[in-house]
Parts: sequence; structure tokens; C-alpha cells
Amino acid sequence: LAKNTHGKPFFMGIGFIRPHTPLIVPPRFFDMFPLDSIKLPTIRPHDIDDTHVRSIRGIPNGEEPGSTRTEDMGLRLYSNLVASYSSREEALRRFIQAYLASVASVDEQIGRILDVIDQSGLKEDTIIILTSDHGWGMGEKDYLYKNSLWQESTQVPLIVRLPDDASANTQCDRPVSLIDLYPTLVDLCHLKGTTMKGRKGHPLDGYSLKSLLMDPVKGKWSGPDEALTALYKWRMDYHPAQESYSLRSKDWRYIRYENGKEELYHTSNDPHEWNNLDERAEHAGRLIHFRKRLLDRIPQPGMIPPQPNWKPKGSSNPNSKAEAWKSQYFSSHPAADANKDGKLTWSELKAYREVIDTSSKNNPVAEE
Repeated sequence: LAKNTHGKPFFMGIGFIRPHTPLIVPPRFFDMFPLDSIKLPTIRPHDIDDTHVRSIRGIPNGEEPGSTRTEDMGLRLYSNLVASYSSREEALRRFIQAYLASVASVDEQIGRILDVIDQSGLKEDTIIILTSDHGWGMGEKDYLYKNSLWQESTQVPLIVRLPDDASANTQCDRPVSLIDLYPTLVDLCHLKGTTMKGRKGHPLDGYSLKSLLMDPVKGKWSGPDEALTALYKWRMDYHPAQESYSLRSKDWRYIRYENGKEELYHTSNDPHEWNNLDERAEHAGRLIHFRKRLLDRIPQPGMIPPQPNWKPKGSSNPNSKAEAWKSQYFSSHPAADANKDGKLTWSELKAYREVIDTSSKNNPVAEE
């Protein structure tokens, strides 16, 4: 950036790993957040009891034996973390300290980038967007992970700095989606052309946020009233009817799991999403409304682009698929080969994973 003297338009995407786990950063960032200063989230005891997340636990479609990419990962990580310390409070306090330290380390790097932009003269015609791909549960509903459909996981930061600073330090409370960013940049940069890939392609989804950026209060919005989240199941194919979804409007959150179970929260009155209203008779009409809205949003089978024809090496029987998964695991974890004969047996894999699990119980910032 500092050497950018040609004046030509450019796009630069800069990704920071933290605060993704493992939450390892230099000690000076931990020093910024003494343990006794850590504020714990407001957690309601037994808050998970009126949810349906446990009803979809298990190995998702397409997963292999031994995989940890399951929907109840957050429940397991939370349980392991709490079991590693003398109390729930100490466990969360240490994890949050590491999380904040990781955020602070990224904040410092972002500051360096902004300094270069401002000092190089690029500020006058550069759009800056800061966002993330997901949030993170910090023990609410006994959940410590991403991949939930509640507020802690689905909400992400979205900060936009425009060259003219016309709407600086303002905030818009309308739910929008990350898929709206590309149409916004196309609009702000006055780019021409189509977003379709070929004549038979589908136009890119999403809506421009330009009007809201210019006037967060009175700006016109042509997009939907709800932000849609789909729970990714770590598989290659996509079946709309077999997924779990959340719709978040300004005042409500509606969740529908793949098994048909529902949750409904009046977020303007219940920001922590403590009270699931799905069985309240007075909200039957609202549930019908959100069911229709969800069906309007998710694609019909004929609209889904062809999926990658991906299959594990080997035949289609379960044993071959499991062996393919084991081979892939071995390539990423060569230390699992205990006798160093170049082959990984199931007993070696099991023993290695038991060591990893034991280590994670004693380390609150173990990898996902």
C-alpha cells in the first residue's frame, strides 16, 4: 500500500486468522486484559432447555466416523472447558481473556493498515470494509463455538468507511447479510457488467447497501426484511429441505432445524434469546408468517447450480469411505503413526485422538 503510486484502481482482501482458535498471541496482548477485569457474559441457567439444538446432534449426512464436525460441537467444547477448571466462571474468564487478547492483536494490525492508507493519500478514494465470517458463543446456552443459529454465532461486525466520511460514526439497525457486500461495492464503484457466469447463469444474490450507508435512518432498502443464515453441515452437496435455517428481522429471530423443530425469539424484548416462544398459542400466526418467508428465501431444487461431483477415493461402500477419511486424517496428522511404519491403523488413530482430547481438556484454547 505504501508503495502504491500508480493510481490504478485496486481491490485488496486482507484476512486475519485470529480470533480463530487456537487463541495464541504474544503475552503483551494478554496483559491488556487482567483476569480480574474480564466481564463474563450474562448467562441464564438451563437456557438450553427450551431449545431444540440437541435434537439434531449426531454425525451429519456425509460425515465419516470419528469426525468432530458435528452440530453439537459447541456443547462438547463448553463441557470440556468447564471440566478443566475449578468453576464455570474461571473457565470462561480464561477463555474470554484469550479471545480478547486475540482480538486486540488483530486490532493492532488493522491500525497499521489504516495508518498506511491515511498517510499515503489513498484515504480520499478508498472504501474500507471490516467484517468476519461468523460470531462465537461464549457459554450462552452451554455453547462454546460457531455454527449455531443464535445471535452470538450469526451476528458479525460490519464496519464500512467511505472516502467522504459523510455518515461517519453512525449506525444502522437493519439486519443485512454478507452477500450484500459485493452488490454494494459494484454500486459504490460504478462498475458495469453482469454478475452472471455465462448466459445460463443466475444473477448474483444480494442487495446494495449504498443508500443505507449514505443515510442509515432514512436510506431506502430494496432487500428482504430478514437476514438469512443457513447452518453449514460440512458436506459437498446441498439439499434445501435438509438444512437448518435462521431468519433475523429487526425484532424477531425464527429458527427452523432440519428435523422441523422451531424456535422463536422476540429479540427486541429478549435480546439474549432466553425465551423460546414457539409453543405459545398467541404466536402461531407469526410462526406461519416466518415459515412462508423462509420458503420464499431458500432456493427451489431447479434453481440450485450443479454441485461438485466429489467422492472420496475408493468404492462407495462405508468401509472404503472410512478408510479414505482415515487416509486424509493421516496426511494432516503424521504423528498419529505410533510405530512409524508409514501406515495408520484404526487403533493408532484412536489412541492419538485420546491424547489430543486429554490435551484439549487441559487447554481451553485447543483447536476446533
